[in-house]
Amino acid sequence: MTEIMTPDNPRWEEFAELLEGPEGCNFVEKEEGNPDLITWRCDNTSERPLAKAILEKMGGIDIEATMKYFYENGGHCDCEILFNVDPGSED
Repeated sequence: MTEIMTPDNPRWEEFAELLEGPEGCNFVEKEEGNPDLITWRCDNTSERPLAKAILEKMGGIDIEATMKYFYENGGHCDCEILFNVDPGSED
């Protein structure tokens, strides 16, 4: 059985951590302790290759339906999934 990855999914935190980390967007402070100087990678396309690769590794996720959900909720690229789909996750 496959499921859609949304912020309500019990595996969302795992997914978000992977997408934030080295195999995903790789958010890094350029200057330690200065959150205003953060870099990350994103190809800025609706292909969202980083998110797709992570979801494939996690298994059991309907990737096509999840990509549609992300797009409809502001996740137009990999980094926008983190910024827009669940903006409360930064807390």
